[in-house]
Amino acid sequence: MNDPVRILLVEDNPGDARLTAELLREAGALNFELVHASTFAECLQHLGAGEFSVVLLDLSLPDAHGIESAAHLNARHSQLPLIVLTGLDDAKIALSALQAGAQDYLVKGQGDGHLISRAIRYAIERKRGEVLLIEAKNSAEASSRAKSEFLANMSHELRTPLNAIIGFSEILKQEALGPLGHDSYRNYVGDIHDSGIHLLRIINDILDLSKVEVGKLTINETPFDPREVVESCLRIVRERAATNGVDLIANFASNLPTLNADERMVKQILLNLLSNAVKFTNRGGSVSISVACDTDDGVTMRVADTGIGIAPEDIERAMQPFVQIDSSLQRKFSGTGLGLPLARSMVELHGGKFAIESAVGQGTAITVSFPPARSLRSTPATAASDAA
Repeated sequence: MNDPVRILLVEDNPGDARLTAELLREAGALNFELVHASTFAECLQHLGAGEFSVVLLDLSLPDAHGIESAAHLNARHSQLPLIVLTGLDDAKIALSALQAGAQDYLVKGQGDGHLISRAIRYAIERKRGEVLLIEAKNSAEASSRAKSEFLANMSHELRTPLNAIIGFSEILKQEALGPLGHDSYRNYVGDIHDSGIHLLRIINDILDLSKVEVGKLTINETPFDPREVVESCLRIVRERAATNGVDLIANFASNLPTLNADERMVKQILLNLLSNAVKFTNRGGSVSISVACDTDDGVTMRVADTGIGIAPEDIERAMQPFVQIDSSLQRKFSGTGLGLPLARSMVELHGGKFAIESAVGQGTAITVSFPPARSLRSTPATAASDAA
């Protein structure tokens, strides 16, 4: 430190104040300028009138209350390093001082000027590092919010023309205004329609994930039969499963309760899990979904496959948005990497739990658990388990 370190010493005992200044001068380890305040009110006046490098604060001031003065000072001047001075060698007081925002704790009469100089240097460096970390955190959070808002805005902008493409291609597909003529045109229109639907689903996922990140995704609770929702999802993925040569199996426990949740979100959760399971399961394999109640009457849904599986060290990566385990340009499986993180976020919005078990070459099992508070016993029991 080439520039003088401006020290504000807040000490009501003139003898202790002179001793502290003399110890620092004798040590000669610090180029400093010391300003003395004898009360907490005088300390605040000095801080309001000029800049200081560090504050040495006595806890026994006539117009302050011990640790409260340190907390008050830290709240008003959070970027200013603070070292507490006290005549008591008490571990509890030391811990309370650090919890109140102090960088260090010195006992009067213990140590010399070198100790005080080192404490000042370390306090300044620690506070500088702390401020830099806070600034970096705030910058990252602002960047994340800006990204989420941008994605949300772009998603809205893209959905409008996409809905028009899908709508007009649907009219052409049905030949509502007359025949298209050539069979190739029908195929092209079908491709346009299917591609539009696929792209709209991706955009909806991005929009929902953006809402999750900015805390704007809310649930619309309605009572529904979980069995009916599962069967609806199975009808959607059944054609793709058949094309891929994958068996679909469903098992339902008897006496399932009505689920009080956001039906659209639950469908999206299950469709993401089932679609992933079918996609990553080789021909001749199987995907099963089971719905049951846990011991506390909470509804659990488990989607298991006999697919390629995930290495334990890659599971957490798979739960990060936009991350693909196989990131090469020639990767075999397409997708945005949004399905699993979005499904987990939606489960957690319901107060539920999301768990993955997987091993390479042995398949993956994902369990979604809804809390008992979302189970309603107002409808008759559903039929016993069967297979889809």
